[in-house]
Amino acid sequence: MQAAVRRAVDYQPSIMQAAGELNQQGAAIRDARSGYFPSIGGGIDVGRRSAFGNGFQPAATVTASQMIYDFGKVSSQVASATATEETRRAEFIAVVDNVIRDTALASLETLRNRSLAVVASDQVRDTKEILELVNARTEQGASTRSDKLQAEARVQMAQTTALEIRSQSERWQGSMASLLGMSGKINLGASIPSDLPNACSAKEPDWDTVPSVRAAASKKTAAEANLRFSKADVLPTLALEGGSSMDLLGNSPGSPDYTIGLKLTGKLYNGGSYKARSEAGQFAVQSAEAGIASARTGAQRSWMESRTQLSGMHALLTTLASRQTLMRETRDLYQRQFLDLGTRTLLDVLNADQELHAARFDAINIQFDVHKLNIECASAAGRLRDIFKLEKKPGTAATVLNGDASRSETPIEMAVAMPARQALPIEAGAAAAENAERGADVETELSEALAVSLQASSISADVKDKGNRFEELALRGAL
Repeated sequence: MQAAVRRAVDYQPSIMQAAGELNQQGAAIRDARSGYFPSIGGGIDVGRRSAFGNGFQPAATVTASQMIYDFGKVSSQVASATATEETRRAEFIAVVDNVIRDTALASLETLRNRSLAVVASDQVRDTKEILELVNARTEQGASTRSDKLQAEARVQMAQTTALEIRSQSERWQGSMASLLGMSGKINLGASIPSDLPNACSAKEPDWDTVPSVRAAASKKTAAEANLRFSKADVLPTLALEGGSSMDLLGNSPGSPDYTIGLKLTGKLYNGGSYKARSEAGQFAVQSAEAGIASARTGAQRSWMESRTQLSGMHALLTTLASRQTLMRETRDLYQRQFLDLGTRTLLDVLNADQELHAARFDAINIQFDVHKLNIECASAAGRLRDIFKLEKKPGTAATVLNGDASRSETPIEMAVAMPARQALPIEAGAAAAENAERGADVETELSEALAVSLQASSISADVKDKGNRFEELALRGAL
């Protein structure tokens, strides 16, 4: 699973997009800081000047200006750009966390359906064995035809369940292929990150480090900086300016002309723009404060809901384990009583077998639901990168998970060496090989399901035409 997550982080274009936006904002900070440095300009003045008798007097001009004091205009713009960069960094980490979460959940669903397919294969095999016993007894006259029909119906039901699981497995295989940027079947190992089972049992996280809360806090900082700028923009700016003008026609005896001095500039009236921007800035700060509370509340709610649901599932797993043992013994006992003593009906045997496999299905589903809740806990707490060991992984996208936008190279380095059109050998082991072998058995069983389904449909039509007779035979068999 960890290898799949790393592959997805290195592949997903959404992470590349977020990293580009983060680096773009780093350039915006440098643009804002340029206000501290001198500016130099020049041009050609082609106007008419009254000093020369309203004649045409073109001149070349050069100007230079250095801001001395602006009441915080440039500093507030730099603060706003810096806060926006922090917002982009938090959003980048949130995108990475979403990719990790989606990949981990898809991996769990893939593993879930693989385990369910094994149980479904066992159920098909067991019901077929019961059907073979019933066929033998029917030929000997010890069982009625209704028993055979009941057993065949249960075989068909088991095969239908196996087909449904296979369909879900193919669906999640497609989802994994999309997340990893691969084609073909993806073989996942059954291992789970060692820190994942403790994700919900860990102490309450520092919510200020959660990406969504960090992004909201940065938006507030940017809103406060914009508010300071709107207030500073009302005040004048003091600058040191110098310039030179040269008459291009040579008609001016004093050319070139030089000027240097202090310049105080400001707007006396701009149609109420200052007041409107100040009010907008105040509303933006209030909105950002509410955004922080909303992000914190959402993360806390998700974390608490997952943790609360998880509290009773471990006890339920223990109960299901003991239930499987009891139901296995019950099924075997009912089968002996049906074959040897005749004190149990075939329906009792079939129901006991179905309950046994239902308990196995429930145990698998609950176990993977536990893993899913732990992932949701880790996602809400912002700990997915830590659990999947992606915080400081060199040479991949994980190197910028903390938002280092100062690097000149591309933030996302495609370091996974696997060809894009080959199956991903993720943590393959003995358990995976065994599951793959049993999965092949499932496919063999499923290929037989269609033919059996057609046969059972024909039998079901016969049952409908002669239902009353079969009910009478079933009652006699039970007696």
